Amino acid sequence: MRVRGEHVWPLGPLTEGPRLFAERARAAEPRVRWDPGDPRVIELCNRLDNVPLALELAAGQLRRFSLEELAERLGHQLTLLTQRAVGDSQRHATMEATIDWSYRLLEPSEQQLLRYLSVFPAYFDVRAVEASAPPLAGGASAAAILGELVDKSLVVRVTGTGRYRLLETIRVFGRNLLDDAGEAPAALERHRQHVIAGLRESSRLDRWMSARLAGTFRQDLDNARQAFRLSLDAGDADGAVEIALGAAFLWRNAVGCTEGREWVDQLTSYRVDPDNRRWVHILSADVALGVGDSREMAAAASAAEVLVSPTADPVEICLSSLYAALSDFSDPDQTRFRLAVPMELARSSGEGRLVNLVQAFLAAVSLAAQDHLDARTVVETLDRDASEDGYDRFITHWVGWMLAMAEQDAAAAQWWMNAQQDFVDRSGIRETWLSALSATMTQVVSGGDFRDHLRRTLGLADREGYHAHGDCVLALAYAEVCAGRFEPAAELMGTAVASRFNTTAHYVFYRVVLDQWVRRHLGPEEMRAALERGRGRTAAEVLARLVAGSDGR
Repeated sequence: MRVRGEHVWPLGPLTEGPRLFAERARAAEPRVRWDPGDPRVIELCNRLDNVPLALELAAGQLRRFSLEELAERLGHQLTLLTQRAVGDSQRHATMEATIDWSYRLLEPSEQQLLRYLSVFPAYFDVRAVEASAPPLAGGASAAAILGELVDKSLVVRVTGTGRYRLLETIRVFGRNLLDDAGEAPAALERHRQHVIAGLRESSRLDRWMSARLAGTFRQDLDNARQAFRLSLDAGDADGAVEIALGAAFLWRNAVGCTEGREWVDQLTSYRVDPDNRRWVHILSADVALGVGDSREMAAAASAAEVLVSPTADPVEICLSSLYAALSDFSDPDQTRFRLAVPMELARSSGEGRLVNLVQAFLAAVSLAAQDHLDARTVVETLDRDASEDGYDRFITHWVGWMLAMAEQDAAAAQWWMNAQQDFVDRSGIRETWLSALSATMTQVVSGGDFRDHLRRTLGLADREGYHAHGDCVLALAYAEVCAGRFEPAAELMGTAVASRFNTTAHYVFYRVVLDQWVRRHLGPEEMRAALERGRGRTAAEVLARLVAGSDGR
């Protein structure tokens, strides 16, 4: 009300949202057992921002829809939340009526900006609003009007971040108005151009190499996803390439390569100029490296090399040859020989980060060749010389950690794990199931109880949409190695590899750490038989016993 002495107390989301939803769901559909801990219930409540009225109205729809159908429909319309309970006032009868009542109290410029803000699928900051908002009624400032909307509780300011968002129900309401007014195409195009312009403020190599830029990109990932789709729909495949390059570091080091594969597959079906086509092939090779598909990596790298011209960027030529060399990783001697080409190209490009990156991969190859002394010498040098937030430092930490795991050096493994975690935290990338699994395996070599860590890793992978059972069985196999039980370790290795891994890093761990240890202690026939027994079980079965509390063997 803005009267003297007034104190505004911001209300956060309802912490008991899933419990409230489950109670109301039981009233609507008593034949179903509704569990507030069901991940589907939690996800639905989060999408509705745990607003009590929205939860009650959504639960009432379970008489008509299944939980999955309800979640799908809520993503596209607000009309589902229109039931009116007996005795409710007309003003608060439905979510739509509640929001519409508040909307009609706004000034024209406030209504205009609220409609425009609905194009942001997630978070945004003042800079994004100022750069892409349309001219407002009366020449009002977008930043000032944004502040007014925050004061009127129609925009949420995320404390301590400088970022804002709309509650999902308000965003859908605003988007409906934007569509009705015919303003959506222009607003979405301004949003798309803003995303691309922001990415072009950094060079392509910076986007490729920098964890800090990747952390910033992750904060705006939903905005980037929307801009990517809009770029393809608009026929601007070159703009889509710019966006995809911003996601590359995340695909390979944070969120996994599944989405990356989908983006690259879409890009390959569009017409782009040769320079951008070369980057599409490099992206494809990078994704193939991430998922351990050496054949696809070799094909993509070769396709990129075919497009090399006298005016090509030396950076692109270097990356193409790097992936071509790494496609032979299973043959360490051949890979070392082939890495001489990208090393020379990196040096001639004048990019120290690329030189460091090639050296870091050379250290990984030395580890695969069981040349621990060379690997240690290189990673110790790179730990001093690698860029502060670059991919070269990320790979250096990974190789140093894997060397420590191969030597069962708990102190060194923890040191490298801490260094990598600090790198991830400073960049803003945040923890993922991949980093959680590395922390779990570090707990194994340290002799601690790692099982709760592994259960947590499985939960993270499930929430991020990854079937990581094969990857997680590696931790159990490594625990057997550390305990000197090599035949059970080999059986678990058979189970793990039969389930396939989500990332090349785990194929390398399998070969460089587990395989080398176990083959020192088992004969060829004994090894073969143990692997075969392991292939007869599924990773899900093994991990189910772990979750139930048994030893997992």
